[in-house]
Amino acid sequence: MKNITILLCLLFGVTSYGQISISGCIENLPDSISSVKIAYLKGNGLAVKQDLPISKGCFNSPWDHEECGIFIVYLDPQHSFDVVISDGNLTIEMDYNDIQNAVRVGPGNDEFALFKQLLSSEPNQESIRTHLIGVRDLALREFMLPQMLPLNPDTNVYWLRDHFWAYTNLTSPSTLINPFFEKNRDLYFERVLGHDPDTVIKHLKKLFNEPMNDQVKKVLVSTATYNYETSQFMGEDKVFVWLAQTFYNTGFADWMSKDDLAKIKEKADGLATELIGNPARDFAFDTPDRGRIKLSEVEAKVTILYFWDSNCGHCKKETPRLKDLYDDYKERGVQVIAITLENEFSDWKKYIAEHDLDWINGFESDFDRPNFLWYYYIPSTPKKLILDSNKMIIGKNLDIETTLRTFLDDYLSGLEQ
Repeated sequence: MKNITILLCLLFGVTSYGQISISGCIENLPDSISSVKIAYLKGNGLAVKQDLPISKGCFNSPWDHEECGIFIVYLDPQHSFDVVISDGNLTIEMDYNDIQNAVRVGPGNDEFALFKQLLSSEPNQESIRTHLIGVRDLALREFMLPQMLPLNPDTNVYWLRDHFWAYTNLTSPSTLINPFFEKNRDLYFERVLGHDPDTVIKHLKKLFNEPMNDQVKKVLVSTATYNYETSQFMGEDKVFVWLAQTFYNTGFADWMSKDDLAKIKEKADGLATELIGNPARDFAFDTPDRGRIKLSEVEAKVTILYFWDSNCGHCKKETPRLKDLYDDYKERGVQVIAITLENEFSDWKKYIAEHDLDWINGFESDFDRPNFLWYYYIPSTPKKLILDSNKMIIGKNLDIETTLRTFLDDYLSGLEQ
């Protein structure tokens, strides 16, 4: 964590000022080029922020945007260079045939040239850090500082979680187009916050209570929501539920359509009842050999509640693997309750017989009465919840061949000691 990632790109900054002008002339300019494009890096390409029209080889236009910092002057794919737009007018003089020696006159440009000169000497990390912190032009400094991680003598991931955004101006709208911000937010969610849901929620609460530009906040909320909605780490759906309840159910997420908001709410409301640590909602179901019983009536050290469909392609792959696991663990007190979502049972009964599914097989004979679909969010099959002897949820959707076996070994060993 103590290495500083220095990415010298032809990018942009994060400070906004009053209106300024950008002017200049280009010698030997081809007739095919009618404007100077001021662009910034977006993903793997460039996004044009403003076109400056050219007349007789010269241009002079006001800068129509709040954002300042390092941009790219783009004429064509072979002719582009970086330039600092800051608190003052910018003048550019260049020769189309010698574009790399373009002259830039305006605040911040000389300091940026010194920084590039420093990098060419292969400095150590501390020299780079000292130079960046000492940059005097505000737009240039706010652009370049986010490429550094905050450090102190005792830096560790726990300290970094509280100080990660120290070099990023989250109150500036220009932060939205800063690629260091994009890089850092991915690093923050994927590596810095860790995967304990309570810890993640604690730090997100602190972050979102800080002063922040509204659009920056929306980007962070949206990024976090996608990250935790699609997370493969068990238990992180709790973070998704918290985000949905905090931002999507309260009107903050005004960038989403009513239909998408309804989907988020439905999913979050469904998942909220089956988070790890919650009691599994009790329900009654029919069985071929025991009549109608309740989930709470099944006694086992561990119960795997399995929702499936005998005609589901993924279930046809998952169910035999679950049967092998059940055969290996049933003598240690593991039970499987496999509930089908089907309402016609000939294929289901045939599959049970052909694959010798000797666990508890359940179905619902009358979907008009309260049933498992009232209590569990099952957007697709198969779905697995792992319950302890008191029917508390202790795991969910673990891979049968890897993480579920390891989970059961660790959990049962603890009970057997």
